[in-house]
Amino acid sequence: MRSSPKSTKQTLRLSPIVILTFILILIGFLFISISSLTEASSTIGDKFFFSKKQLIWIVISWVVFFVTSKIPLETIKKASPILYFSSLFLLFLVLIPQLGNKTLGARRWLDIGFTEIQPSEILKLFSIIYFAKLFSQADKRTIKNLLLYLGIPFVLIIAQPNLSTAILISAIVITIYYLSGGEIIHLFTLGFFATIVSFLLVISSPYRMARLQGLSTGSYHSNQIIMALASGGIFGKGFANSDQKYRFLPKISTDSIVAVIGEETGIIGIITVILLFIFLIVNIFKIANSSKDSFESLLISGIGCWIAFQALINISAIVALIPLTGVPLPFISYGGSSLISLMSAMGLVYNIERNRPKLLYYSADDNIQKESKNHLHNRHPPHPRS
Repeated sequence: MRSSPKSTKQTLRLSPIVILTFILILIGFLFISISSLTEASSTIGDKFFFSKKQLIWIVISWVVFFVTSKIPLETIKKASPILYFSSLFLLFLVLIPQLGNKTLGARRWLDIGFTEIQPSEILKLFSIIYFAKLFSQADKRTIKNLLLYLGIPFVLIIAQPNLSTAILISAIVITIYYLSGGEIIHLFTLGFFATIVSFLLVISSPYRMARLQGLSTGSYHSNQIIMALASGGIFGKGFANSDQKYRFLPKISTDSIVAVIGEETGIIGIITVILLFIFLIVNIFKIANSSKDSFESLLISGIGCWIAFQALINISAIVALIPLTGVPLPFISYGGSSLISLMSAMGLVYNIERNRPKLLYYSADDNIQKESKNHLHNRHPPHPRS
């Protein structure tokens, strides 16, 4: 007799990406809560202000995660041009003085009344969706389209100014182009000219030159980071025992959150965070590799690159391998725009993952596991560099 599908033993277990994402967000919330007490108390009068606000963003981000995990991918694919050009429109609005808030000489935030949003964070996700669709079509996979559609947001973000984010988004999109099968010679040419443009942008800007020179001469911000990491040693001073949280370290709960983690938990704590990111990124690329659909594979690969590149930039800046930037650490740094955008992306990853139960997060009997392995070995890749 033929056994019914229900007779097959399958046990659902929680997705690794959900577990790892939850742990990273929890780590972020704990260190935001203890690092922002002094700043919140002295500037706002409520020492729990930032932790309460971050908790609200966390709740909203998980709601968004479950919403995007349920939306049909075909709907996302069809809406990608609207999403992408809407985010470009928001970037344009930021540059209007009456709408964009100017902080420390830069216009990166858009005031929408009850809160502020950072359109460049929204663009990261929408550009991944748009270029995944664009380059999944062989006739659209051209250097002309890459330069045209990437050049517009690059100019708008540079105008804020925000070179680090412009470079980050460019790196993500160029990687998607490469993974889709784009010509390598085009990438070498583009990389050459991009290096020249970036160099000119740095030497033409006093504050960028100051950051670059800070790698060798040191700056107040970088010196405080070094003090925090050095005093943390191997095992750290213990949770909530950071000295830098007493307003010595600038941007303590955003760009510099790793310094606080290093001071309180030592090198062990920083290595643990890095390993969590590595495990998350590896699992994301496993999901990308499991898809036969070119759009899905490029979309998930782009999200994996986003998290990997952004974490790499943030941590590299903290340990003085590159100049300090305004790039937050994914899931951990304080902020709503970044967290909600990232969780929207993770919802799309989970959306695709849960449609591949035999490959990823179901445990099944031996026959099903063998079938899954055969599927992995024999399937055709969705695109030349999957």
